[in-house]
Amino acid sequence: MHYDVSKQEISAAKLPHHIFNLNVILTHLAISQVVLEIGDGSPFNFIMVPLISIIVLSYIYFKSKKLVHGDSWFVAAHWTLAWRRGRILIISYIVAITIIVITTLLGSLLGGGMMMNDFSTDGSSTPIHEKITMFLSAVIVFFTLLVMFLQEGISVYDAGKGIIDPSIEKYVPRDAHSNKDLPSKKDGQKIDTTKENQ
Repeated sequence: MHYDVSKQEISAAKLPHHIFNLNVILTHLAISQVVLEIGDGSPFNFIMVPLISIIVLSYIYFKSKKLVHGDSWFVAAHWTLAWRRGRILIISYIVAITIIVITTLLGSLLGGGMMMNDFSTDGSSTPIHEKITMFLSAVIVFFTLLVMFLQEGISVYDAGKGIIDPSIEKYVPRDAHSNKDLPSKKDGQKIDTTKENQ
């Protein structure tokens, strides 16, 4: 739905989505690469990636809670939307970490199993169940990241047009001071979603 918003509100509403996507790019690409380089492939070194990401997502959460009582319903709604997606990402981390921990514990208790070459210079090898577990965990987080990244990109576009799904009202209730909703586009008419002289 379209809402009556100012240019300042548009910029502020885009910000949480930009932070979310920068977190995806920097934490999950750059820091993951560093962990691979210095971590010797141990799955427990990858704990640093979700920890840093959760710190960023926590900032979005606390900011969204603060803005709920602020001046702009539209801005608060976009911060809350970014946090709702952050929750899904955190759930994917918990699932992935749980799978890794359970498999590692079972492997250490049962022992044995097939080994897989690490393709390192020292000729070391790793139990194949650890490799499969790492792959499965990475796939869970990767697909969650991909979907969230695309949704956040769409939300940046929507914020620029003064749009947000009205179902967000369940989490950020509207009141008398909330942004007014505008009529939908009809017959090719262009709706101006920015306030004049602001």
